Amino acid sequence: MAADRAGRDAGRSTRPVVLIVNNDAATRMLLKTSIEGLSVPCEICEARDGDVALALAERTRPDLVLLDIILPDSSISGVLLCRELCKDSRTKVILVTRQCGQAVIDTCFFMGASAHLRVPISADEIRTKLEEWIAE
Repeated sequence: MAADRAGRDAGRSTRPVVLIVNNDAATRMLLKTSIEGLSVPCEICEARDGDVALALAERTRPDLVLLDIILPDSSISGVLLCRELCKDSRTKVILVTRQCGQAVIDTCFFMGASAHLRVPISADEIRTKLEEWIAE
């Protein structure tokens, strides 16, 4: 993923960009802390709703998005946000959800989401998964 980054945006950092989209502050903090503990330094962006996330994604072109599908304070649903984010084939979208039906998850996979993590999850498990995804 880091190798792709170098050619994506001339003049920008080659560090992978990770966008965290979650309305729960504690979950955002857990994900951010996990990312900061990775062996590969990453640029981290955060959004608590889909509207901010979409604007950030357009500006930063993230390599990896950790997306909560349930975004109650957004004018855009998590599923529609997933569809928009997956339009950029270089962006890997990982669903990070607490409560979400399998049909919704399957819809997101059909749109291009790469994986699903169910919260609660340990920081160690998140870190292990993130290392794998960023290395791809």
